[in-house]
Amino acid sequence: MPRLKRLTIEEARTLTRAELLPRIEEEQRYWYQRIHRCMMQPGDEQDFKTFNDILHITTAPYRSDVLQGDYWAKPLGELGEL
Repeated sequence: MPRLKRLTIEEARTLTRAELLPRIEEEQRYWYQRIHRCMMQPGDEQDFKTFNDILHITTAPYRSDVLQGDYWAKPLGELGEL
């Protein structure tokens, strides 16, 4: 099984929400397994926090223009959300 490539803030800024959602789902499964199998290691806290920041900004944006085309089509960095 290939190793998971974790999302970074820099990478998330270049991706649209539509591109991020599959990556977020994959990484969410990864963290769920690590947490529930008691496999967290020292240093994982910062990576998990970064993932949670990306997750919350992508899925619960602070913007109210959700129905506009740019919301799904533009990278988060261009929208100024990350």
